[in-house]
Amino acid sequence: MATRSALGLLAALLFATTWATPSGVPRDSRSPALTAAASLVPAAATTTRHPVLPRPAPKFKVESVAQLFKAAPRSKIAGPIFRGGVTRKAPPSRPAPATGGSVRIPSTPAAPRIAVYNSLNQPGISASENAFGETPPDSTGAIGPANYVEMVNSEIAVFSRSGLARISTSSLHDFIGDPNDDPFCDVQVQWDPTANRWLFSFLYCNTASSVQAVIFGWSKTSDPSNLAGGWCFFEGRTDPFLLDYPKLGHNSKYIIIGGNYYDESSPTPNPSFVTAGIVWITKPANGVIPCPAAFPASNGTTTASPLKNGDGVTNTFTPVPVNTFTGSGDGYIVSAYDPAGNNGSAPGPRTKLAVFHLDSTGHLHRNADINVASFTFPSPAPQLGSTNTIDTLDGRLTQAVGDPATGIWTSHTVDGPGPGHRSVLRWYEIKVVGSTASLAQQGNIASPTDWVFNGAISPRFDALGAAVFYNRSSSIIDPVIAGQDRLSSTAVGAMEPGELVLASSTAADMDFSCNFGGPGVPCRWGDYSGASPDPVQTNVVWGTNQFNPSTASTPAWKTQNFAVLFVETPANIAATAGDHSASVRWTAPSDPGTPVTTFTINTYVGASIVKSTDVPGSARSAIVAGLTNGVTYTFTVIAHSIWISSPESAHSNAVTPKRAA
Repeated sequence: MATRSALGLLAALLFATTWATPSGVPRDSRSPALTAAASLVPAAATTTRHPVLPRPAPKFKVESVAQLFKAAPRSKIAGPIFRGGVTRKAPPSRPAPATGGSVRIPSTPAAPRIAVYNSLNQPGISASENAFGETPPDSTGAIGPANYVEMVNSEIAVFSRSGLARISTSSLHDFIGDPNDDPFCDVQVQWDPTANRWLFSFLYCNTASSVQAVIFGWSKTSDPSNLAGGWCFFEGRTDPFLLDYPKLGHNSKYIIIGGNYYDESSPTPNPSFVTAGIVWITKPANGVIPCPAAFPASNGTTTASPLKNGDGVTNTFTPVPVNTFTGSGDGYIVSAYDPAGNNGSAPGPRTKLAVFHLDSTGHLHRNADINVASFTFPSPAPQLGSTNTIDTLDGRLTQAVGDPATGIWTSHTVDGPGPGHRSVLRWYEIKVVGSTASLAQQGNIASPTDWVFNGAISPRFDALGAAVFYNRSSSIIDPVIAGQDRLSSTAVGAMEPGELVLASSTAADMDFSCNFGGPGVPCRWGDYSGASPDPVQTNVVWGTNQFNPSTASTPAWKTQNFAVLFVETPANIAATAGDHSASVRWTAPSDPGTPVTTFTINTYVGASIVKSTDVPGSARSAIVAGLTNGVTYTFTVIAHSIWISSPESAHSNAVTPKRAA
């Protein structure tokens, strides 16, 4: 969750079960069959095999954002953004993780199979642009047909997709017309290709009052650049509860938000956890441009009955709705069993993910849990030149992207195996067949020397691969932003060999969040980062993450926006000598989303290129003529697409042309 007050700002949302009629009078939206239920009830056999969660009505009110400006007291900001839950101060002494399955750890050789697409790796928003000096930025972004939209605490910026040139920017209070310059946080933004518009949410960050709210809405059209009049805004009043760490997702009909409810009946910077919650709001009809006169319909779970995992016993913690980029009528929500003790259970290793789904009629179902490899609460990450460590979170999932049929991808930072307790990024792919969600694969992004954390993963829009982005640091390097990728043909549980570094910090993080609240408290780094599939260039994945360029007590973070694609080098280069010639053969790259237009065959004598030959992309062999008999040659091959060229292949075997007998 988020706050910047002395012990942090908690902000929130409690979406429930009323909406406004065109006259503005709230009316009950509860399903008559479910409003009296106090526990899960079996679903009808004709509709689903999963239990349906009841929807008793907590207090909730959707209204104009102007009502918040009138009702809520101003917040005094004097500290880092607060997040509910446990923070690890030092590497723990604890038992080894329980056995839950094997996880492949990829290596990182020098020739990565991931590359920046079209030179799109550019700076985003920086701390110096933020009038409130907030930290961490909670950097995130999404790609659409013509623009990339980035959000941080408390700013929004729109960039062109062709070169990442900035088109427009705004503070969030100006964005929604707040005359009070209130701080907002826990930002979320997504492109919804089925609705052809952008969706967003963020929190009003104030723990000085029981007045709590979330701001949500959408762009009027596919063009997000008009930040002064091109968007529709609403507030969801949730008094006196707040929904910490709210995550945004959607299906074909609903905006979906999930998070952790805390009780602010008596305002405090350290409220008690009540339950996790999931809420959903009806999206506007496709093609409708004006903001609606009536408030959008909404519904959700309640604080009166704690939300449970699939075991029916343990409390759910941090449910993460999926950013569904297809027209699926089912919107899935995933959550890792809490390993840190945030939800009232004792901390310890966990081996399950909880799964829920919201169907197209607005009914929420609890699916069976998914068994995964064991994971535990990670340790903070060291950094070069400072004894301050970096917060790596507490084992919760941070985002999810995909489609139920082709694959839902999600990740979290967890404790790594072996000595040192170096954190790793654990990622999962989940697929749904019928109504059953199951684990397709899982893997770790790990380093033998560094801590890996603050990751985001997304499939490609064509569903033929995925890319993952993350931070990496240790006592010998300051944090970097890096990425890896994979194809659907890549070995299960693995990324392709190699890592692409996208940005590097040049100084340790030493801002006021470090040791805030006591010695040894880690510096606050991003509570999450962003990854999204490109709906136009469907083999490309975009991302946003943060790095640190300077050391100061005031926040110095900067963000980086980037786009990457899979790049594969031709393999199995083989040559056969001829008369003044050689026959060269190769295996072409396998990514159907990046068709090869031409190959370049480089002819070497020793370490020098003496000839280059271009052949069509359909070729798998070629005759290189004009060679000198008696001279020894080797050959390499480079693949070219319309977007990028591959690294040069390994050399072929050596051959010496000679006159035919």
